[in-house]
Amino acid sequence: MTSDKTRTPEPKETAEKTARDDVASKRRFEGRTNVVVASLLVFAIVLMGNYLSFRHYQRWDWTSEGVFTLSDRTRAVLHELDHDVDAWLVLSSAEPNYQDLRELLQRYRAESQRITLHFVDPDREPGEYRVLAERLRLGQVDLGGGTLGSDVAVVLESGERQWKIGRDDLVSVDLDAMEQGQARVDVRSEQALTGGLLEVTAGRPTKVCITQGHGEWTLGRGAERDLGALQDQMRRDNLDIQTFETRGAERVPEDCDAVFVVGPTTAFSSAEAELLRSYVQGGGNLFVAADPELRDEQITATGLEEVLRDFGIRIDRSLVLELDPRFLPQSATSPIGPYLVASWGDHPITRPFRDPPAGVLFQIARSVRPVDPDRATTLLSTSESSFAETELAQMIQRGEPSRDDADLAGPVSIAVATRVERLGEAPEGETEDAAEEREGGRVVVVGDADFLDSQYLGLQEVMNYELASAIVGWLTEREALIELPGRSVEARPVRMTQEDVDGLGFRVVVLLPAAIFFLGFAVWWNRRS
Repeated sequence: MTSDKTRTPEPKETAEKTARDDVASKRRFEGRTNVVVASLLVFAIVLMGNYLSFRHYQRWDWTSEGVFTLSDRTRAVLHELDHDVDAWLVLSSAEPNYQDLRELLQRYRAESQRITLHFVDPDREPGEYRVLAERLRLGQVDLGGGTLGSDVAVVLESGERQWKIGRDDLVSVDLDAMEQGQARVDVRSEQALTGGLLEVTAGRPTKVCITQGHGEWTLGRGAERDLGALQDQMRRDNLDIQTFETRGAERVPEDCDAVFVVGPTTAFSSAEAELLRSYVQGGGNLFVAADPELRDEQITATGLEEVLRDFGIRIDRSLVLELDPRFLPQSATSPIGPYLVASWGDHPITRPFRDPPAGVLFQIARSVRPVDPDRATTLLSTSESSFAETELAQMIQRGEPSRDDADLAGPVSIAVATRVERLGEAPEGETEDAAEEREGGRVVVVGDADFLDSQYLGLQEVMNYELASAIVGWLTEREALIELPGRSVEARPVRMTQEDVDGLGFRVVVLLPAAIFFLGFAVWWNRRS
């Protein structure tokens, strides 16, 4: 007799046990296979995600004003970079602008692989900062017990050329707004960085010569009609501006890439007009902003009418009046101006402004038309409701505008561009093919100079500076200047009292963890029951 512990299993039991072992083994194998396959799938998904993100790299800007979205002009400059550039951010990470600048620089780097970024924090890396400050000549530096001092925020370096951007170049305080009780700070980081890139990578600055001696608008600030704002903006775009006295001159300086005639109040002499004619026919570029200067109830002549007519542009002695209320500012009291002009012609200058249509604010304008539409192109026109008054004496006597058959019906052309055939002897050794490709001068005429006024160039709602920049870009063949530049944005700092800080800390440190704890407890209790 044998006990149950020593009993030999029956064949049937052995078969069942073997079957159960096989099933368990099969399940273990399937489970392990599923784990391996799932791991491989996860690995493949991660690998594919990294590959796709590398091939289709994209950054988004969720800020309300698109602070970190690079402008078309900046992209054009970055795509044209043909030199390597080192960008050094030498701000402390505790400074308010640090994170914004770092993000902006990383977007520059993402757009062009020729840019190499370096970040040196003077608080955390004082030794490295000292060495760098000495090499880059950052100015006052004291990393000992004294205060660290250097106003430089970013240094751009390409070869032996350097360009330093200070804190004041990144932001500016709008004093006019402060006088009105509004705190406003314009952030100009992108303009400063892009201008710096042009400084260290471009050749000699493009030089614009502005005529003087006929009551034209002046450089600098403080005068009643000054180009201070335009001068500041153009300097950031690596443009050099100097005055040029045409009276008694035999030729335009050879280093002038373009000549500007802005708002003359007295006429040019025939000799001066012929000087500009020869300059353009020799391949020079001319911009004329002709205000309708009123004298003895008539608009005075500029002295350039005959020369410009030969180039295919007619300057009328008329005054443009806008009657469509949609183009008049709310504060406008007269159709004479100011008013918006947003009807653009088809020309490289107008390409950035046509879609969607952007507006330019004009103060008082005269009509400027092509003599032959095949030779010149209208850049800007007023609305169909407008017209150009040609009988100014009658209008002044009536005290109000009245349209008649002698007036020019709207839309009225107020800006025209053309190219002039190049004349004169060919350069020595020029081939026949080169002669065929040799281009003549470029001419742009606008029937108002007030659109360059500092108060209009600073307005964010209109495109006055962008139009001026596009005109300069087309005249001097700097295509990047035609693209839209970055717009300065208004900084909106968050002001919090100590009570606000305490309330925020209580919510983050106490309420939020407590909510997570109770949620976890509720899930545990639900599963337990």
